[in-house]
Amino acid sequence: MDKIGVDENCGIKSRKWLAWGIVLLVVIVAVSWYLSRDKGGLKEGMVVIKAGDARLGSFTVADLRKLPAVEKKMVITSNCGGACKSSEDDGDDSSEHNYTGTSLLEVLNSIDPGLPQKYKKVITRGIDYYSQVLEMSEVQQPDNVYIVYSDYGQPLKTKAGGDGSLLLVVCSDQSGQRFTNWLVSLELQ
Repeated sequence: MDKIGVDENCGIKSRKWLAWGIVLLVVIVAVSWYLSRDKGGLKEGMVVIKAGDARLGSFTVADLRKLPAVEKKMVITSNCGGACKSSEDDGDDSSEHNYTGTSLLEVLNSIDPGLPQKYKKVITRGIDYYSQVLEMSEVQQPDNVYIVYSDYGQPLKTKAGGDGSLLLVVCSDQSGQRFTNWLVSLELQ
């Protein structure tokens, strides 16, 4: 009889631990969702520029097309050593692009000519929450940081597959690791 009582006790304790584990998992998922939700109504095709809580401006692909355009021919070499290629690829870890866009410095100056002097860093953010930090000195280097809207004359694709996305390109990075796809936000610090 004692064994039956002990087994029931263990079973009850196991179920309590399982219930607490499920509750904890639900709380973790809820907190993660809350922290990662889109607080600013950001959407592809529009980039919001802010400093702290202040919104300094925004721009769209149409706004960029009104600024001086530059074509940038680039060969981006992947640093995955062939590990990210499918069996159908030819084994080349590079891709050629002919981007059209505007320098980030030109964009910032169009919002406020004093912005590049007031801030030291630019934090870029994509719709997928990928972020990258650029020093303002990099942005001010000639022929280095661009926001592009087309490749070979075709609009860049949004994450969902539509037309009208933006890409931040750092020309001094030939591997593309510092590029920001699906750009939606620039935070100045």
